[in-house]
Amino acid sequence: MQLLAKYSGKSDAEIRRILQAAGAEALAADDAVYRAAGKTPPPVDSSAALLNLLNAGYRQTAGTWQNLTATTANTVTRQFEDALDRAWLQTSSGAFDYKTAVKRAVDGLAAEGLKAITYPSGHTDTLEVAVRRAVLTGVNQTAAKLQLARAEEMGCAFVEVTAHGGARSDGSQGPADHAWWQGKVYHIGGDVWLDGVFYPDFATATGYGTGEGLCGWNCRHNFFPLWPGISKRNYTDAALEALNARDIPYQGRLYTRYEISQMQRALERRVRSAKRTFLAQDAAGLDTGAAAAKLKAARQSLAQFVRDTGGRQDSARESVSGFGRSAAGKATWAARKHPARDTVVDGGTLYSVTNSAIASVPRPFFHKLSGKMNAKAQTYAQNLLRSVLGKPDATEATVSFSADGQDVLYDIGSGTEASVGVIRMKKPYFSFHNHPSNMMPSPEDYNVLIRDDYMVGLGVIGNKGALFTCEKGFGYNSDKALQMWRYLKAKYPEFQSDLTQRIAFSKEFAKEAPSYGITIHAENDR
Repeated sequence: MQLLAKYSGKSDAEIRRILQAAGAEALAADDAVYRAAGKTPPPVDSSAALLNLLNAGYRQTAGTWQNLTATTANTVTRQFEDALDRAWLQTSSGAFDYKTAVKRAVDGLAAEGLKAITYPSGHTDTLEVAVRRAVLTGVNQTAAKLQLARAEEMGCAFVEVTAHGGARSDGSQGPADHAWWQGKVYHIGGDVWLDGVFYPDFATATGYGTGEGLCGWNCRHNFFPLWPGISKRNYTDAALEALNARDIPYQGRLYTRYEISQMQRALERRVRSAKRTFLAQDAAGLDTGAAAAKLKAARQSLAQFVRDTGGRQDSARESVSGFGRSAAGKATWAARKHPARDTVVDGGTLYSVTNSAIASVPRPFFHKLSGKMNAKAQTYAQNLLRSVLGKPDATEATVSFSADGQDVLYDIGSGTEASVGVIRMKKPYFSFHNHPSNMMPSPEDYNVLIRDDYMVGLGVIGNKGALFTCEKGFGYNSDKALQMWRYLKAKYPEFQSDLTQRIAFSKEFAKEAPSYGITIHAENDR
C-alpha cells in the first residue's frame, strides 16, 4: 500500500507524458505516408479534435490507474484478514505450530498475488499484470483513435494492419483470431471492391473497438494509412504464412511462435510467483532458503527455454513490485546457502532435480542403437530432467524417440498429479521417463515394455541422475515375460500401494529378465 501511495501522486504526469510521446510517434509515422501521397497534415497541437482525443485517452488511463489503486486496497485487506483468520484457527486448534501456520498463510498470499485485482467477471490478475495491461492498452487505443481521426482529416479510407510472429489465434477466422486478420488491408466504413480487389470492413474483420480485437486487451498490433494503387503492402501473403508457420523446434516438436510465446508466459508467471513468495517470507522473518532456490530454478528454466527457442527475455514480464536490487541480492545469497531439499512421501523420498544431477546423467547403452544415437539419447534424457527443474518434486516427464532418430516427442506433467504416460509410436522406438524417487523401473514400466510391440527399449532417469535401461534383446519371448509379470502380481498383491512390495516385485523381475530376453542395466545407480 505504501508503494501504491508513493506512485499514485506521480502517475498522472507520467501517464500524460507516455500518451503524448506515443501519440506523436504514431502520427509522425502516418504523416510520412500522407506527405508521400501529396497531403499536408497539420501539427498535432493545431488540431482541436486530435488534442481532445489525446486528453480523453489520458483521462481514461489515469482513471483506470486510480481504480486499480482503490480496488487493490479493498482486495488486499480482505485477503490479509482471511489469511490471518486461517492461521489463528490452525494454531489454536493444534493442527499446526505457530511457525508453520504463519508460513502457510504467507505462502498462500504470495501464491494468490497479495496485490491482486479481481474483475467483475471473477478473473483475477496480480497488480503488476493489471497495471501493465491498463497502461499499454490505454496508450495503444489512444494512438489508434488519433490515427483514425487523422485518416478522416486526410480523406484516407484504407489502412494496412501490422503483423508479427506469435500473434494469438483461436482458429475462428474472426476478430479474436489475430493471426488471421493481421498484415492485411481493410476499408474504413464497410466492405468494398476496388479495381477487382475486395477490401473487408476494418472494424468488422479485425474487431477494432472490442476487447478481443485489434488494439484490445494486450494487443500489440497497429495500423497505418494505405492508398490503393500508390502504396505498396508491407506484408505479402507468403510472408504472413511464414509468420504463422509451425516452424520453431522445441524438444522434438514444431510449434508456432504464438504457442512458444504462451509457454514462455507460463514460465514468466512462475518467476513472478517465486519472487512474491520470497518477498512475503522475507517480510515475515521466515527462512527464505527454499523460496530462493525455487526462484533460482524458475529463472534458469526460463533462460534455458529462451535459449532453446531463439526468443528473448522481457524483464518487464518478470518484475514484481518491491523486488529490486536489494531483494535480488538477498535471494541470490540465500539460494547459494540453501541445498536442494527433498520431500518424504509415504516412506519414500522424492528428490529435487539439480543442475549437477542433470550433468551426471550417463550415456545409455542400448544394443540396438548406434553409438551416435546413444549419445543423442543421453541428450534427450538430460533435456527431460531439465524440463522438470524447479517444478514440484513429484513432476514427471517423458520422451519417446524412434530408433532411426527421425522422431523425438516430449511431454511434461502438470496439475496436482503431475504424472505422464508413455508417448507411443507406430514404429520401433525407445522411451525415457523420470522417477522422482530415483529408483529402478517400476512393475508398471515393465508391463508397458512387454505389451507394446513397437517399444524396443525403456529408460528410467532418477531425479538424482540415476539411469536404468531395459531392452528387448536376442531370444525375447513376450509370452514368458508376461507370464512372469502376472506371477509376480499375484505374489505381491499390494505392490501398487506398498513400497516394500513394489521394490521386491521390480527386483525379482529384473533378476529373471535375461531368461525371457530382456536386458536390464543400471548405468548409474545413485
